[in-house]
Amino acid sequence: MLLSIIIVNYNAKKVLIDCLNSVKNSFPANKVEVFVIDNASEESIAELIDLFSCYHFIVNKVNLGFAAANNIGISRSNGEFVLLLNPDTIVNKDSFQPMITYLCNNPKVGIVGCKIFNNEGQIERSTHSFPTIAKEFIHANEFLKSLINYDSVLGKVIAKFFRLKSFESYWDHNSVKEVDHVTGACMMVKKEVIQKAGLLDEAFFLYNEEVEWSYRIKKAGYTSVFLPESTIIHLFGYSTKQQVQKQKVNKLLVERYRGMFYFFQKHFGMKLPILRVIVFEGFLIRLIIKYFKLINLKNNRAIVIDEIKYIKNILKIVFENNYDWRKR
Repeated sequence: MLLSIIIVNYNAKKVLIDCLNSVKNSFPANKVEVFVIDNASEESIAELIDLFSCYHFIVNKVNLGFAAANNIGISRSNGEFVLLLNPDTIVNKDSFQPMITYLCNNPKVGIVGCKIFNNEGQIERSTHSFPTIAKEFIHANEFLKSLINYDSVLGKVIAKFFRLKSFESYWDHNSVKEVDHVTGACMMVKKEVIQKAGLLDEAFFLYNEEVEWSYRIKKAGYTSVFLPESTIIHLFGYSTKQQVQKQKVNKLLVERYRGMFYFFQKHFGMKLPILRVIVFEGFLIRLIIKYFKLINLKNNRAIVIDEIKYIKNILKIVFENNYDWRKR
């Protein structure tokens, strides 16, 4: 077996069907195995199990989190290469062979990502630098996030004239490039690398698990590379990632910060107090602004009330000592 594809599904049946159909036409059937791990979705996928009988379906009785679900598939896989793939993706024909060839020809490369387009044909920025205090300061302070982003004038100017690691996402995505990490939407890893670096850390429930995995793989002596020859389509509007990257205040953002605190606690323990200060400062300001907004708002008050609730949850996380979601 050459390639093992792991797809974690949670209430994404509608797009999962298209994803599986595209996978079927993307690689020789005798060289690929597909594992679909359903994380206790509210909607049954029984008809998909019948429709795609050549694939392996595992239905969890409870939601084990994204990392743990992927690990189930990885542990049962037999391929020389493992691909983590989102259910809201459409695989283009011959997308995977260039990634496999590159990994075969470059022994020090452990992870390869591909060029990703959204459903409107625009390039999705799918490579990023590892977390830093400076990046998290910008994320926590909403006014800075709006000034320094992929599409802002200031962001483009800084990316053009300053070669800062934090601005790794601002390049054109048209050339092979070594990066800190690629998005988990489409991430191919050598099996031998997983055996050396270990599986995904199941203390992450959702978000930052592939970032931490990439960091450990880099510490094990391997690099991550973006490869533009391979392409997929990501239905970004369907994915929860869009809401998190835009810092939309909801329960997903709460999980994003839980994962980020755990990442710092595990790898940058000395910087954790600084992270706590900047997140507390940034979200305290957001909370005050939301309360003022609530006073003057006549409509959509329920939305603001929900946002206040989630901001308070993030502020509570600041003072926690254990960020393993399983021990909440």
